[in-house]
Amino acid sequence: MALPLALLLTLVLIICKSTCSLSCDLPQIYNLALTLLEKMRRIPTFSCLNYRKDFAFPQEQLEDEQVQKAQAVAVLHQMTQQVFNLFSTQEASAAWNQTLLDTFLSDLHQQLDDLKDCGTQQVGVEEAPLRAVRKYFHRITVYLKEKKYLPCAWEVVRTEIMKSFSSSANLYGRLRSME
Repeated sequence: MALPLALLLTLVLIICKSTCSLSCDLPQIYNLALTLLEKMRRIPTFSCLNYRKDFAFPQEQLEDEQVQKAQAVAVLHQMTQQVFNLFSTQEASAAWNQTLLDTFLSDLHQQLDDLKDCGTQQVGVEEAPLRAVRKYFHRITVYLKEKKYLPCAWEVVRTEIMKSFSSSANLYGRLRSME
């Protein structure tokens, strides 16, 4: 389930390439976050196979051709905010290496500031994609509570967040093409 280093580096390059020319100077989001999430792994993913769950990431809604640039920026902001909220809990603090977690949260906070600056330039955001992202993260939160924040539950969530960050790279690519 873990992404090989080569794939991570490729993803970082794709994200960088797709964001460098955006007019509102979107941050190179998720490159450091993906690296930190990979480093945060504490237990082998394969040992948590019984904990796997499909959280139903709203991929189709985010890839819909009708999603406008303003919506995409708002969705990326919402996703980053939700990840920040999830990993800034006491339960997360107990589950992860504190130094890596602090660095991860600091990176997310910077990304939120950068996305907020982009978002203020956008008007008329459709609520449906934002609602889909909030529901997705609600399912993750409920799952963690049901599993009593056990290490394998956090490992499943860590892996899921990496997948959602990767999907966000596709959204960034679409943003670039909307210029």
